[in-house]
Amino acid sequence: MYRQLLDRIARGDLPPGARVRDTQMASQLGVSRTPVREALLRLAREGVLDADMGRGFSVRALDASEMRETGAILSKLEGLALELSGEIPAGRLAELVAIDRELAGIRGDPDRCIDLDEQWHRTLLQGCANQRLLSMISTLWQVPRRYMRAYLRDAGRVSLSTQHHARIIEALRQNDLAAAGRRFSHHWQRGIEELGAWI
Repeated sequence: MYRQLLDRIARGDLPPGARVRDTQMASQLGVSRTPVREALLRLAREGVLDADMGRGFSVRALDASEMRETGAILSKLEGLALELSGEIPAGRLAELVAIDRELAGIRGDPDRCIDLDEQWHRTLLQGCANQRLLSMISTLWQVPRRYMRAYLRDAGRVSLSTQHHARIIEALRQNDLAAAGRRFSHHWQRGIEELGAWI
């Protein structure tokens, strides 16, 4: 239920400011109110929704400071996960290149673009054994996913993140985790600036 609601918000089916009531959503999804309510409360805790006592929930408006703050945190957490991953095997590097190649060829499909970008990040960090860290990263990714979907729909173009990805992959091929980490931070910073300018 949580994932279904989150996807509706991320896709823009429930745009910023939209009212979300548990009874109405349960009826639309053909389920009882309880799992819907639990999912809505979780989304409120994660900052995706605002809870209005007695009036239900509303989708939180996009806010440049939220994206800047979350992006800065994700940059550090993903950098740490990359550092903890150690040397990236050649097979995983090839997988990253393949994902990037597909991402670069996308035209007019922002949802697929974002899914592939997130897949690229997950694949990059597969070697990290710290499950708590990976869980935190996964939760925080809800914020940029929502902003990226709105941005790509509005701007009508796919991000140029593949260029940044290629630089990170090159550093990893040389087993230079320090350079890869710096390039990773730069990748996040550029993305934050791009989204911030749009908002």
